[in-house]
Amino acid sequence: MADLVVDVDALDTFGGQLESIRSRMNAARDWTHQYDGQMGASEVEDALHSFASGWKDGRKEIDESLKALSDMLTNSAQTFRQTDSDLAQPLTQQA
Repeated sequence: MADLVVDVDALDTFGGQLESIRSRMNAARDWTHQYDGQMGASEVEDALHSFASGWKDGRKEIDESLKALSDMLTNSAQTFRQTDSDLAQPLTQQA
C-alpha cells in the first residue's frame, strides 16, 4: 500500500511564487511610458507602446490563470494542514 505524501510547504511556496510573478507581470504594464523621450527614434517608442497595448489581452488571461493557480495551491496547503491537524487531534487526546 502506498502512502500519500504531499510537500505542503512546497505547495505554499509555489503559490506565493506564482502570486509574485503575477504582481511583477502586472507592474510591467506601467514601465513602458517611463522611457518616453529616451529611446531615440520615435518608431522604437511606438513599437514598445504597440506591443504593450496588444499584450493587454494575453496578459489578462495569464493574470487570471496565475491567480487561480496561486489560490488553488495556497488553499490546498491550508486544507492539507487542517486535515492533518484534524486527523492528529484524536490521537493526541488519547495519549
